[in-house]
Amino acid sequence: MSNSRDLVAKPAETAAIATLGDQAIAVSDRLDLVGTVSFLRRRLGIILGCAALGLLAGGAFSFFSHKTWRAEATVMVLDTAKQSPGNGPDDTTASVPETQLVDTQTAIIESQDMAARVAQALPVGTMMPSQAVYDILMHRVAAKRNNQTYALTISYDAPSAREAQLVVNEYARQYSQWQVTAEQERNLRLRKQVEGRLEKLRVQAQSDTEALQHYRIAHNLLSTSGASVAEQEISAYNLEVSKARAAAVEDRARLDTAIQQLRQGSSGDDVGEALDSPVISSLRTQEGQLAGQVANLESRYGPNHPALIQSKNQLQEVRSRIQAEIGRVMSNLQAKRNVSQERLSSLDASLEGARAKLADNNAAMVGLSGLERAANASQGIYDTYLSSYKQLLAAEGSERPMARILSLASEPKKPLSPNIPLVIALATVIGLGVGVVGAYITDALFLGVTTAYDVEHNLAENYLASIPLLSSVHAERPPALSAVQDSPRSAFTEAFRVLGTAIDQSTAGRAQVIALTSALPGEGKTMTSCCLAHVLAEGGARTLLIDCDMRRRGISRQFNVGPDHPGLIEILDGTAALEIDHLIQDRMLCVIPLGANSADSERLLTGPLFTQLLEAMRGKFDRIILDLPPILPIAATRTLATRADAVVMVAKWRETSSFAIRTARGRLPKNLVNVVGVALNQVDLTKRAYFTREDPAFYYNKYSEYYT
Repeated sequence: MSNSRDLVAKPAETAAIATLGDQAIAVSDRLDLVGTVSFLRRRLGIILGCAALGLLAGGAFSFFSHKTWRAEATVMVLDTAKQSPGNGPDDTTASVPETQLVDTQTAIIESQDMAARVAQALPVGTMMPSQAVYDILMHRVAAKRNNQTYALTISYDAPSAREAQLVVNEYARQYSQWQVTAEQERNLRLRKQVEGRLEKLRVQAQSDTEALQHYRIAHNLLSTSGASVAEQEISAYNLEVSKARAAAVEDRARLDTAIQQLRQGSSGDDVGEALDSPVISSLRTQEGQLAGQVANLESRYGPNHPALIQSKNQLQEVRSRIQAEIGRVMSNLQAKRNVSQERLSSLDASLEGARAKLADNNAAMVGLSGLERAANASQGIYDTYLSSYKQLLAAEGSERPMARILSLASEPKKPLSPNIPLVIALATVIGLGVGVVGAYITDALFLGVTTAYDVEHNLAENYLASIPLLSSVHAERPPALSAVQDSPRSAFTEAFRVLGTAIDQSTAGRAQVIALTSALPGEGKTMTSCCLAHVLAEGGARTLLIDCDMRRRGISRQFNVGPDHPGLIEILDGTAALEIDHLIQDRMLCVIPLGANSADSERLLTGPLFTQLLEAMRGKFDRIILDLPPILPIAATRTLATRADAVVMVAKWRETSSFAIRTARGRLPKNLVNVVGVALNQVDLTKRAYFTREDPAFYYNKYSEYYT
């Protein structure tokens, strides 16, 4: 069994002494790093396997686990209250806000109101606005200040990179426009409130004004200059009465003057209206012309001259027309006097009516004052609300943001969690740790025989030789017997010479009959028997190889001998004669196959006939190699082993359990069976350096050139 002492430092064995020949060498009390490295190298497969499993587990966990992606956007907080009116939100002259204001902004970003704004602004199908979605957004979003700057980093964790990018960018946009949007919403809310109130106030003011006007109309209190209608009428009537009285006096005077002139014998020609009449003026002109014509005709003709008579008639007609026109003038003067008098009388009557109405209006003015106050109050409130409404309309578009976006988030390239490099590295480290622990446990629990130290100390048996694994020393991997025959100077062939030498040293050269067996089947004893026999034969010894394994018939199959070929069984039962020339020969090696199985096969092998055969062969061969069955499954092996001068137990390297070897060794009585030692078979020399330095094969790499 491999010693766990290869893992760490050897224990402090102050009294322990390793002997080499007759000299005593104290064991060093120090870390055995070479042993540790050897342990790691020989268990590298387990360690790397566990590390690979850890790597695969980490990769699988990273691939199949729920991933969280984080996207980050950066915004800068501005204090709009300290900005000058001419500075826009993007001006570099904007003042920086106080620390408390920045802290407040982080609370705004993480608020439910902001989550609701973001959820409603996201593209359709991304998230359905609901209280649950708001809670998710509030839980996943975070804002933090970048050191002592006024830049805020908004981060959002989402199950997909695209969602994280969309949501965090929407958070940045919504937050940068939060102040503007809040002002707009506030203005809109106030405007709607003012609009609703304004309409009611307008209706109220209009109703009060209409009530006032209706009262004025009903009581004839309408005015355009602050006086009532009655007062205005009286004033107008007084003016008109004065004018009418003056006109009546004038018209009466004109008529009286004209009548007086006519009474004094005037023909009416000197009446003022007649003098001003264009008709009379025209007739006077005609009269003058006709009078001249009559005078001319009278001077020339007699009174009965037709022309004179005609002219006199015409003159008389013109004078008649003048008198008629003067009569009409007098009639017109009289009519004008009558009209003026009537008008004066009418105006006097209207004036009296207006004065009566004014008296009534003065009594109605008391109610008018109350209506005017109500109308003025309603109109004043309406005007105030209307002014506020106009101010709200004017404020639209003048809102300023409280933050601006410095950088929007790009789509994250790797998830926030799990941290794939960290998970894989951690899983690999854990796998390595588990591998080291597993390797230590495997090494501690390993029961196979590995080194000469195991054979000599754990089994208390003599270590004979290590037979290399053919593939570890021959790249061509030929059959074992062919390798021995064709490569006499190879490490593989040399191992059998070492085995033969070790047997001779253990028996002082008196081992003529050598039996090879093993604790369990499949450990390579038959191959070892064939190769050892061949090497001994090549060394000049007359060698006989006998197949004694009735179950496997390994040697018979190795030399292509069928069960119908006469062999050992036939020789023992007397059906075949033992003739040296008739034996199967392979160069200098003679082989006795097993022959056909029979009911008496085991009795023949374990009986005196086989002993007699061996005694007979001793005189003819220098070496007799017996290939025995394994010890534990076949009872006959214990008897056959007593027939040999030396028994070699073959153990498969790192596979045969030390318990199996001890058990098998216990079945061979020491007083009857000479077990000279254990030979390790199929030793992988490429891995032998992973074990103890006390084994000669540990240094194979240093002397392998001797076999080239």
